Amino acid sequence: MKIRVFALCLASIIVALATYVGSAPSSVGSEARVPMSLSAEAIQTAASAAELARLIGVFEARVKEHTDALDYLFLGKLYLQRARSTGDLGSYTQAGAALERSLALYPSDPDALAALARLRYATHDFAAAARVAKTILAADPADITARAILGDASLELGDYGTASDTFSGLATRFPSAAAVNARLARLAFLRGDDDLARDLADRAQNEARDEGTFGVDLAWYAHLRAQLSFDRGDYEAARNEEGEALAVAPDYYVAEAGFARGAAALGRIDDAIAHYERAIAIVPQPEYLAALGDLYTFRGDTTRAARAYDTVEVSASLATLGQRLYDRQFALFYLEHERSLDRALTIAEASLAQRPDAYGYDIYAWALYKTGHYTEAVVASQRALAMGTRDARLHYHAGFIALAGGDLDRARSELGRALAIGPAFDPLLAARARAALALLENMT
Repeated sequence: MKIRVFALCLASIIVALATYVGSAPSSVGSEARVPMSLSAEAIQTAASAAELARLIGVFEARVKEHTDALDYLFLGKLYLQRARSTGDLGSYTQAGAALERSLALYPSDPDALAALARLRYATHDFAAAARVAKTILAADPADITARAILGDASLELGDYGTASDTFSGLATRFPSAAAVNARLARLAFLRGDDDLARDLADRAQNEARDEGTFGVDLAWYAHLRAQLSFDRGDYEAARNEEGEALAVAPDYYVAEAGFARGAAALGRIDDAIAHYERAIAIVPQPEYLAALGDLYTFRGDTTRAARAYDTVEVSASLATLGQRLYDRQFALFYLEHERSLDRALTIAEASLAQRPDAYGYDIYAWALYKTGHYTEAVVASQRALAMGTRDARLHYHAGFIALAGGDLDRARSELGRALAIGPAFDPLLAARARAALALLENMT
């Protein structure tokens, strides 16, 4: 029985993370099988934490006993799964070492290359992820896993044309695949079509259920719907959908934080604080700590707020990997809390150089504004909004940047749009937007 459990757990991990190699029917009226490896956004949790730890121990012992590329590959995937499940940065480093060792022994292994690409993607080295994916595709243009990784990395790099073409190609081959429609939903949101984004996300969740998805993998689809609900100002739906995700996967820290954000927007501050604290207990991301500090500030508890903010400062000084993984979170924290503004500008410049997407331009614009470079901030803000993304925070930033540049009409328009999209998008920033808009209205 123990051998069978071991085999099943290992097989499920391998299937979830490896390249799909099955043949697909091509007749009209039939669909290709959906490769599990398309689910790049969901955290694969085939094994429990205890079983995962046991499997890691087994393969750590195996690679000590003899040198084998396959054992290093399995170990690297296990480390990567642990890293993505727990947020442990050391596990990402261990995954990289194991996968590099596997490739040193078998340099052309597409499975190991795909795992390495996923690692680079997970650690926000999107350019490297794209390069590895292209290496795989040069050898096998039909590799679905590499195609999906290339599309994902292109989206994060702001190469929306390549992402769109890649996702469209996947959709043609897998028209009812949850993972593909989830990707298309993200792209639709960035393009400003939040109705289409919502429809695609709804379809993706239903398809995920039909595909037999379970645990955190299934919870991720509920979280995607919650994000889209929040971004269109439907905070009750957002909170309920995050609750749905938690019902499926009670320890899913991303949904805990999402539930907290929805609760805060609804004015349920105690609930929001409790859920942020649960998320932070699992993975203390800077964004969560900053949001918790903001809620304590909102409630007038300056001591607890300072403690949360100071923890963000400490985490910003730690390992290089964490700095890259959370660079934009650190920059926004500094900018929204009037701390280390020059450092925030340096982070924003570096982030934009590596990842020139809409949000990279937004953070860069906000950093320029905060450091008094108003003319340059206007240009960067326009680049951030070029796709038509309906994100309240983008318009909030654009409003204040326009105000600093003396364009009162645009400032009024952008701040009004921010509050129309998300009347409670942030407990502190929404109040500032309303106050500024009221002053602008009195100036007419």
